[in-house]
Amino acid sequence: MSKKFNENLMKAISAASEAAGICRQAMVDANDDSCRAMYSAILKDCEKHMKMLNEEVELHKKQNKWDA
Repeated sequence: MSKKFNENLMKAISAASEAAGICRQAMVDANDDSCRAMYSAILKDCEKHMKMLNEEVELHKKQNKWDA
C-alpha cells in the first residue's frame, strides 16, 4: 500500500510551518499596520492549517495508516 498520502501530509505541514515563520518575521519587518494585519491574518490561517494537518496525522496513526 502506498504511503504517499503520509508524505504529502508531512510536506504540507512543513510548507505551512515555513509560511508561518515567514509571516512572523514579516510582521516584525513590516513598515505599516496594514501589512502587519495582512501577515497576522495569513499567520492565523497557517496555524489553522497546521492544526488540521496534525489532526489528520493523528487520525492516520489511530487507523494504523502511519509509518512515515
